[in-house]
Amino acid sequence: MRNRSLRAACAILFFVAATGLGAISLKLGSLVPTGSPWDLALKRIAAEWSARSGGEVGMRIYASGIAGDEPDMLRKIRIGQLHAAMLSMNGLQGIYNGVKALSYPLFMENDAEFAYVLERMAPFFEKELAKRGFKVVLWAPGGWLYFFTRQPVVSPRELRQQKLWVTGNPDEMQAWQRSGFTVVPLTVSDIMTSLQGGMIDGMITSPLLAASNQWFAIASNMAGLRLSPLWGALVVSEKAWGEIPAALRPALEKSARGIVGSLGPDLARADARALEVMKGYGLKINEVGARERDEWTEVVRRGFEMLIGTAFDRAAYDLALGYKAEFRAAKASR
Repeated sequence: MRNRSLRAACAILFFVAATGLGAISLKLGSLVPTGSPWDLALKRIAAEWSARSGGEVGMRIYASGIAGDEPDMLRKIRIGQLHAAMLSMNGLQGIYNGVKALSYPLFMENDAEFAYVLERMAPFFEKELAKRGFKVVLWAPGGWLYFFTRQPVVSPRELRQQKLWVTGNPDEMQAWQRSGFTVVPLTVSDIMTSLQGGMIDGMITSPLLAASNQWFAIASNMAGLRLSPLWGALVVSEKAWGEIPAALRPALEKSARGIVGSLGPDLARADARALEVMKGYGLKINEVGARERDEWTEVVRRGFEMLIGTAFDRAAYDLALGYKAEFRAAKASR
C-alpha cells in the first residue's frame, strides 16, 4: 500500500510539472503602446524570465491600456487580478507620492541630470514602495513631456486660452487651476474622443505617445519646452514576488535591468522618429524663447510650490533638490 501511494504521489507531481500547473504566471498591465520600444522590452523580459527559470516564471502582458488606466491597474493588483504593472510616475504616485517630486515642472534640465538624481534616489524610493507592498524590479526612462495643443502655445497666456488634459492628483489639478489654466481630468482612453468633440484642446505628453495614439492629428502644435521627464518603474506586488523561488529572484531582476539599461538611446531615437513623422503630417514645433521661458519659470514658482509637502512628499523633494545641486556643482567645476 505504501509503495502504491508513493507511486501515485510521484505520478501526480510528474503530471503537475509536465502540464505547467506548478508554474508562476504573472499578469502585467501597461499603458505603453503595442510595438513601442517599451512594449518590446517587456516582451524580452518575459521571454528572458521564462528561459532563466526553466519555464517556472511566465508573464502575460496586457499592453495599451487593456487592463485599464494606472489607477485601475493598482486596484487590480491590490485585489489580486493583476500581479505587476509598468507604471509611469503618475501611477507610482498612487503608491507613494514622493516619486512625483522628480517630475515637478521644470525641475530637471536634461537626461544626464535626471539619471544622476534618479540613481541616487532609487534606494529611498524602493524602500518607501516596499513599505506599501510593491517590489521595484527596475526603473525606466521614457523621454520628456511637452505641451501638444490645437493652437500654437509659446507663452502661459496662450495656454490659458485652451483646455488641457493633465494627469495627477487633485492638488496638482488645483495648482494648474490656480495658475489660470483650464484643466480637464480624463482617462487615457477618452483623450481622442475628447479632442474630436472639443472637450479638450491638448495635453501634456511625449512625442512617442502623441504619435502612437494619433493625438497630434488634432493637437497639431508642440511647444518646444521640456516640462519634465517621463519615467516610471516595473513593479510587482510583494505577495507575487514572494511566490517566486528566492534563488531565482536576483537573476530575474538582473536580467530585467540589463534589458532596460540599453533602452534610453532607443527611446530617444523613437521620440526623434516620431517627431519627424508627425512633422511630415503637419505637426508644428513652436520654439519657446528666453523671455517666455522666464514666464513659465515664474508660473511654476507661484503656482506649484504649494505642492511640496502635499502632492509631493517633502522628504523626497528635499533629497532630490540636494542631488540636483550636487550634480550641477560637479558639472560647474569641470
